[in-house]
Amino acid sequence: MRIIKGEGCYWAVGSHSVARLPSTAVDADGALVEEARELLLNSGIGRDRDSGVYHVTVLITTKCNLACSYCFQNTEIPLAGVKGIPVRIAGTTLDDARIGDILSFVQRQMQHYAAQELDVMLFGGEPTLHMDLCLRLLTGAQRLGPVTASMISNGTLFTVADMRRLEEAGLRSVQVTFDGDAGTHDRSRITIGGHGTFDRIMRNLQAVSEHTEIAWQLRVNLTAESIVGADALIDRLRARLDPVKCALSFALVNDPGLGYADAMAHSPALARRVGALYEHAVDAGFAVPVPSTAACMACGEVGGRGGAVVNANGALYSCWESAGRDGMEVGTVTEGYLSEELVVSRWVACEYNARERTDPEAERAYRDTLDALVLDSLYRRRRLGAAAAHRAAGMKTA
Repeated sequence: MRIIKGEGCYWAVGSHSVARLPSTAVDADGALVEEARELLLNSGIGRDRDSGVYHVTVLITTKCNLACSYCFQNTEIPLAGVKGIPVRIAGTTLDDARIGDILSFVQRQMQHYAAQELDVMLFGGEPTLHMDLCLRLLTGAQRLGPVTASMISNGTLFTVADMRRLEEAGLRSVQVTFDGDAGTHDRSRITIGGHGTFDRIMRNLQAVSEHTEIAWQLRVNLTAESIVGADALIDRLRARLDPVKCALSFALVNDPGLGYADAMAHSPALARRVGALYEHAVDAGFAVPVPSTAACMACGEVGGRGGAVVNANGALYSCWESAGRDGMEVGTVTEGYLSEELVVSRWVACEYNARERTDPEAERAYRDTLDALVLDSLYRRRRLGAAAAHRAAGMKTA
C-alpha cells in the first residue's frame, strides 16, 4: 500500500482499490496515525485479492509488419543514415501442435494453483498477422473454464469480420499504441516499407468500434517530441472514437530497445504536464488509469504462480519484455519450469530495462505526484467510481 499526498487529503493506494483520507490521517513525520492505520487494515485495501484467475500471455508470432526503431524486441538497428529495418528477436510463429501444448500446460498450471478462470493476452510481434491462430487459441481455451481475453496490437490489420469472431471467442479489450499525434506518430511507428500508420489505425479503430463492444486501451507513448502534440491527439481521438469504449493512458518511453535517445527525465514539472493530459482526457470523456500497487500477474511473483509468458515456440519467460531473448528462458510448456536456481537467476519484471536508465528516487517522486494529480482530478469530477468500474470490468487501464 502507498500513501501519497493529495489536494487537502492523503490517498491510500492498494492493489485493487483506493481510499481518500483526511489530512489529519498522517502525522508530522509522514506516518499514518493509529486510527487511520486500523481503518485501512480492516478495509483490506493493502491485501492482494485472490481472484482464482490464471493469466497467460502468448506470443502468437514474434514477427511484425512494423519497423519501429525503439522496439524492445530489436536486437540490432541499421547504422545512422542507412535505410533498413531493425533486426528482431528470432522469428517464430505458433502452429496447431504448439497451441495444443500451450493449452495442456495452462490446464496443468490452473489445476496446480486451483484457478477457475483464465485470462489470455494475445501478444507478438504482431498477433493479427495470424488472426486464424488467435481464434484457434481462444476457441481451444474455452474448454479450460471461463475465458477473458485481451490483445496488444498495432491496429494496422484489423477487419470488422475478424475482430467480431475474436470477440465471440472471448476477446474483451485491445491495447493500441500511438506515438503522439499524426505527424509525430508517422515518423516513428512505420511499416517495414517506411510508411506512416496513423490514418490506417484510426480508420480500423473507428470501423471495429462501431461494430463490436470491444473495449479499447489507447496508450500514448510520450517522448520529448510527442508530448508537444498530445493535447491535439486527445481531441482527435475524441472526434473519431466513442470515449465510453476507450481508456486513455500516457507512458514515458524509458524502457526502449536499441538506438533510442528521446526519453524524458522524471521531474515534478513533467508529472504536472502529464497530469494535465490526464485531466484533458477525463474532460473529453475517456476512462483513465486508477493508480494501483497490484503486481503484474505474469512476472510479479518469481516462479509464475499467477501466470506465464509463452513464446510462439513454446519457451517460457518471466516477462513479455524478455520473451524471445536468448538465455532468458525459464522453461518450456512441454517440460515445465527449469530448476529454481535458474528460474530465479533469469527472472525479470516489467520495465527491467528502464531501471538501468532512470533515477529511482526521481521516478518515485514523479509517480507519487502524478498519481495524486490523477486521483484528485477524478475525485473533483466525481469520476473516481466510474474509473474504478472500468478497471474491475477488465479494461486494462493500469
